[in-house]
Amino acid sequence: MTKRTLAMLIALLLLFCACPAMGQETRINEPTLLDQSALIGLDTHYYLYDRDAYEAPADRPGTVVKMKYTTAVYGEKTYKKTMNVYLPYGYDENGTERYPVIYFFHGRGCDPSTLIGNEYTKNAFDHMISEGVTGPFILVAPTYYYDARHLLYDLDLFAREMREEIMPLVEGTYRTYAETPDEAGFRASRDHRAICGFSMGSMTTWSLFDDMLDVSYYFLPFSAAFADMDEVHAAIDSVQKPFFIYMACGGPEDGAFEGCNELAKVLAADTDYFSYGPDRAQNNVYYCLSDNVHQDLCSRYYLFNAFRDVLFR
Repeated sequence: MTKRTLAMLIALLLLFCACPAMGQETRINEPTLLDQSALIGLDTHYYLYDRDAYEAPADRPGTVVKMKYTTAVYGEKTYKKTMNVYLPYGYDENGTERYPVIYFFHGRGCDPSTLIGNEYTKNAFDHMISEGVTGPFILVAPTYYYDARHLLYDLDLFAREMREEIMPLVEGTYRTYAETPDEAGFRASRDHRAICGFSMGSMTTWSLFDDMLDVSYYFLPFSAAFADMDEVHAAIDSVQKPFFIYMACGGPEDGAFEGCNELAKVLAADTDYFSYGPDRAQNNVYYCLSDNVHQDLCSRYYLFNAFRDVLFR
């Protein structure tokens, strides 16, 4: 065998070894871990994923569909509304597999398409599932505005809209863990449901805590600090079920930074009701502090962290 032939064989062998096996996707690099504890004085961390990889189109893409409905909980006048729904790759309307569900609420001035209508967000969700960061899930993006044109909302009545209209419609159409789309079905499947929101959507998430604790295990308020602790305590005492609050916020350039830091400290110190830490088996509240600005689209980064730490684990 000549030296030239030997060199070519070695080169081919190296090329073969460097390539993924047939049908096997190239793995994405592990995320960068940022320890942000010094910014708040509490243990906190933030995983920054490879944005070039996660936000590129995926080989196994999910789909986004729109659901239209009419709400009748705001008095004599009815309002036509739309919500966006992310369905994971392989979702089969004739199948039997059931999926956990996240209800996500946008920030002020945004709408149900802001997060999930963004191409990079959908790609990131697709990769989170294909990379095994989380299992397949459904994400629903409604709006708390009953009159979006004038930015009008009533969070007390929106709690009724969620329970009486949005949840029955979504979970009667798609296969969540609710075997029946009614109060009994929602309570029985609460471990597989999350209430989440950014900024004004975070305030909505906090306002829904006492209304939804009996039907949702997870609450994920991002970049807004608003909580009536008396109502929070009363809801916990009334429902007497395990739960997890996963807060997240940007860094000093996020306008909610100071308020979220203070609320995280209040919750961590409230040891009669809370245990601070990222271990769902031992804790029920955690704060993910990042270096981001105040932007709805940062919610995909916070959901990535929530999946890694506690969500649906």
